[in-house]
Order: sequence, then structure tokens, then C-alpha cells
Amino acid sequence: MKWRILSCHLEEGEREYLLSSKRQTCPYPEARQKVSEKYRGMIELDREKCTSCTMCARVCPPSAIKMREEDGKEMPSLDYARCIFCGFCVEVCPTNALEHKNLHDLVFRDFEEHKFAPKKLSEAGKDPYTLPEGEVKIKIDEEEGLLYE
Repeated sequence: MKWRILSCHLEEGEREYLLSSKRQTCPYPEARQKVSEKYRGMIELDREKCTSCTMCARVCPPSAIKMREEDGKEMPSLDYARCIFCGFCVEVCPTNALEHKNLHDLVFRDFEEHKFAPKKLSEAGKDPYTLPEGEVKIKIDEEEGLLYE
């Protein structure tokens, strides 16, 4: 029943593409997709630059940033379970204490690991995984679909 409903919305070529055995995914973690330099990945805090102005926490749409006291100074902590990676916090920071890193594929094993206290947030751009050799670029091919080189 469900397949008939879906089938009537798909053109013949789309149906063939959907049901083909052509590989549509990158063989992760053996290869990683190369991301743009402008990619908005994990957010890293430079604790020396932070002035505790709270602008980042006030501008955050999903309220993922909360100010926490650490070493006698209030600094941002970030809950990645709520973060939408919009970059508002990075752009509003008057001292450039927050910065987007190219890291984008972390695995969290439980809900509490999503929460980055100020100290952990200052190390957020460091990749905890062993990187495979090389990176993969995506190429779009009319016949084959997505190809990974």
C-alpha cells in the first residue's frame, strides 16, 4: 500500500535511481568528506579572549548556550543537543572568542556528552578521532548519482 502511494509520485527515472544498487554513501570512517573552509562545524571557545559579556547566550535562538562560572569568571557552555549551528554566537562575539571549526562528525554515546562546559568548549575544535589518510570529494554524475573521489 505505502509503496503504491510513493510510486505514483515518482517518475520512472526517479524510481530506477531510488531502487538501484549504486552506492550513495561515503565509506565512513575509512574516508571523510572534505568540507568547505566556511563550514560551520563545532564551536570552539578561546577562554583568554572571552569577556563574559553574555552576548552569545542572549542571541542563541535555541538557548543552547548558558553562562557557567569557571575559575571565577562566567563563560559560555554549549549544549550540542540543542545547537543548530547558525553561527549567531560566533558573529555577535565582540572579541572573537568563539570560532567555528571544520570538525563536523562527533559521536556522542549518551545525552550528557552533548554538553560542553567552558573548559571542554575551549578544546572543541580538536579532533578526537584518528583521521584516515586523505579526504573524499563529492562529484555529482548525471548517470551514476553521487560519486566519491
